[in-house]
Amino acid sequence: MSDRMRLSDALLMAAGAAGLVAFLLLYRSATPQAAVTLEVTRGEALATARDLLETRGASPGSFKEAVQFRGNSAGLVFLQRTLGLDEASRWAREEVPIWSWIMRWFQPGEKEEWLVRVAVDGTVVGLAHLVEEAAAGADLASSRGRGGSSPLWSAWRRPVRSWTTARTITSPGRRRARMWPGALTPPRPGRVRCAWRWTCRATRSVATGTTCTCRRSLGLTFVLVVAALAITIARHRRDDIRWGPAARLAALVTVLFLGQGVASWPAVKFVYETEFQWVAYLGVLVIGALFVAAIYGMWVLFTATAGESLARETFPKSLVGFVEAARGRLLDTSVARASVRGYALGFLILGYLTVFYVVARRYLGAWLPAEGPYSEIFNTYLPFLVPLTVSVVAALTEELTYRLFGISLFKRYLRSTALALLIPAVIWAFAHSNYPVFPIYLRGIELTIAGVILGIGFLRLGLLACIIAHFVVDAVIFGMPLLTSGNGAYVLSGVIVVGIALAPAILGVVARIRAPAASPPQQAG
Repeated sequence: MSDRMRLSDALLMAAGAAGLVAFLLLYRSATPQAAVTLEVTRGEALATARDLLETRGASPGSFKEAVQFRGNSAGLVFLQRTLGLDEASRWAREEVPIWSWIMRWFQPGEKEEWLVRVAVDGTVVGLAHLVEEAAAGADLASSRGRGGSSPLWSAWRRPVRSWTTARTITSPGRRRARMWPGALTPPRPGRVRCAWRWTCRATRSVATGTTCTCRRSLGLTFVLVVAALAITIARHRRDDIRWGPAARLAALVTVLFLGQGVASWPAVKFVYETEFQWVAYLGVLVIGALFVAAIYGMWVLFTATAGESLARETFPKSLVGFVEAARGRLLDTSVARASVRGYALGFLILGYLTVFYVVARRYLGAWLPAEGPYSEIFNTYLPFLVPLTVSVVAALTEELTYRLFGISLFKRYLRSTALALLIPAVIWAFAHSNYPVFPIYLRGIELTIAGVILGIGFLRLGLLACIIAHFVVDAVIFGMPLLTSGNGAYVLSGVIVVGIALAPAILGVVARIRAPAASPPQQAG
């Protein structure tokens, strides 16, 4: 390795270390979070719900069971805009169940089902027994419910001082009152309701703008993939396509996507509608998962083949280490070097993203809703598996599409390195703009700059380093809800995500130990 390369690597490592420090110190300032601790796991919440049903004499033992962790994002936005983040966090902890576990027991093909909600502190905050409208039942007048003598209230885990009747609902076989706890009485017209309406209009406006922008960018992404298919076919006819490495990557993405689907089964099971046949529902899910996994596999196959063929003409040095890794040669010295560089680049980007939002919020009037300390990954069998699979799939598909193929394509036909870096970065950035950030264009600007950084990394460090950097960024960000949940089991899952993310770097160190005096890397041409 030349002295110039050593100096370049040293500067990159220093920048990566600075980025990691900035991320760790400023993450909470850049990404506001509601201060709510998850005190119960999925199993503990399920046990609480079962105990409640037993006290009511319900026996859903023959029913199918499904569990989902959900948050009321609109409610959190409303509280944050009207009360401020600190007070909104207190309300989420003490007043209203913004986040809760929802347990569901149902029978396929039948209307009857039970629903129980358990808040993050372990208290029961919701109970529903759904039956046919014409089914006979008790005549629950408002005076009975409010008095607290009903078995429902006697089994309730959370003390309720007063209840307010919202309305009485009459069905063919029974009459029941819809009640609200005193603290949650539907708001009267006034400042709070006006604030709620303003928040809803602002949120819908942001969502509409970001959705339209995102769709246009996704359309351009589809054009890129179709162009990759056309170039692959044309170059295959002149024997200029290498199928082996691309096929291995396509198979890997397909398997990971299917694995992600299996891990997400609890969430998919929860949304089952009982009017559909259970076997038919499962069949549609399996066929749909296989179809989408095949689409992702073909996406990777064609962008990798066409991109690799174009890159051999435009940026051949960017392929060093990539083909070796795709062939499974993970102990190759070029793979080791790319792994270490990729981690440094990933930490640098994490630091940039953090500083960007600190500056934007402080000086540019940027506003983004506080995130909950939880996410959909809690609805999976193995919470660490989804961040891991999502990170790998996103890193491969996006870097192959926007960096390998996109940059090589525009360089080949536009003859401009600047445009080759900028155009794919813009398409990639605004395809990710479907987040509630205000102003709506801020997310696009943020990721356009990140895309250009990755593009420069593609030219200077190689494709493999960019794939690893992308993986590191996503693995850390997607794993943060686990690490900050306050629950020991989920924190451990987050540590596992980060630990697995270190695997390429560990392999790189092993490779360097095994070959301390490596020969100069060979170009993959």
